[in-house]
Amino acid sequence: MMARFATVRAMPGPSRKFRWWLAAVTVAGFVLRVLYIRFERSGTGLEAAAGVVGGDAFFYHKGAQLLPHHGFISPEVFLGEGRVMPAAEHPPLYLLWLAIPSALNVTSPLAHMLWSALIGTATIVTVGLLGREVAGERTGLIAAGLAAVYPNIWAPDGFLVSETMAIFTVTLTLLLAYRYVREPGTGRAVLLGTAAALAALSRAEALLLFALVVLPVIWRVREEPIKLRLRRLVAAALLPILLIGSWVGFNISRFENPVFLSSGFDVTLLSSTCDDTYYGRFTGYWSIFCVAEVRDAEVTPDMDQSETAVIYRRAATEYLGDNLGRLPVVVLARWGRITGLWNPGQQVKLDQFPEGREKWVAWSALLTWYPLALLAIGGAIALRRRRDAPLFPLLAPPIGVMIAITITFATTRYRATAETAIVVLAAVAVDTLLRRREA
Repeated sequence: MMARFATVRAMPGPSRKFRWWLAAVTVAGFVLRVLYIRFERSGTGLEAAAGVVGGDAFFYHKGAQLLPHHGFISPEVFLGEGRVMPAAEHPPLYLLWLAIPSALNVTSPLAHMLWSALIGTATIVTVGLLGREVAGERTGLIAAGLAAVYPNIWAPDGFLVSETMAIFTVTLTLLLAYRYVREPGTGRAVLLGTAAALAALSRAEALLLFALVVLPVIWRVREEPIKLRLRRLVAAALLPILLIGSWVGFNISRFENPVFLSSGFDVTLLSSTCDDTYYGRFTGYWSIFCVAEVRDAEVTPDMDQSETAVIYRRAATEYLGDNLGRLPVVVLARWGRITGLWNPGQQVKLDQFPEGREKWVAWSALLTWYPLALLAIGGAIALRRRRDAPLFPLLAPPIGVMIAITITFATTRYRATAETAIVVLAAVAVDTLLRRREA
């Protein structure tokens, strides 16, 4: 069990030098994102809703166009059949973000990508502040620089997927967690809980942040009496209950069966639960054929997403029950895929199709992942030894990712919410090496 920690020395305000360098790195990161979007993601095929706006991107791009006029509906059904069908494939925050320019009749794929790049650029600033809070200004600038150029952080901005919003909100949660550790307070507890709620409204698995970050950060400050910690836990929960509860209540009111954060878990589970993903060359990945057979046999057009979810869940659990002996191999394959330790060449090809990354982006993302991951291991050891700040909040996103892909499947973009924690730990390692060289 993790020991309680004492609050650590409060961080003084950022220096003028830090602010200027962080601003310069942020501008450079924004320019990189805009260039990538302009020259790689705005080519042919955009208006055909294929390639760069296919799959989840189609849901977000077209759903955001429809949201101001029709609410949260299935764009596929509306555009294909003219019917209004309630939809909750994904939590709502990223869709709401894209709906802001859509409400102003700025609805092109390029506009939505550039609007997403603003969130990606905000992530650079947040990573820099997080690194500074963890281990000082130099660590913060190193972390911001890595976040500006690391493909696994900037590439999602051009894909119109929720990872852009999830990366930002998870990083914001970590920043507020470390600020709470340094200076606990009821207001900071409220901000921390709210950030975690926004993360959960970006990607459902981010709910784990409440158990892995919010609860232990508030509860284990040993100088504070138990009653005060309990009051702050309650304060941290109030806005999340309102925010998440409003979305859940809205979903429950419009579907035949209960739908909570999203209706997408069951189809995701089924897409990774069949012979193709348990025994074939795509073991540990997903396959559209896992879903297609069940959909074609049992799903009818009049069913809403909650009803199809029941069918998909039953099919997945039945297959899982019949193939439990294979599950350890499948889970190991998922872990190997997400860490780049098993079949990385195939995973790079899958990142290109069906995921949609350009070849050079897929390969650069993989090749930069390895040194960053190794540095992050060293950074975790260094941070543990230095005791300048607790380590466990930075371990929470990787743990959350491993839990999520253990249950579903592994693809590179599912690691997105852990990437900034990896970057910050890598920056700690670089800063530690520089300190030793200077000593």
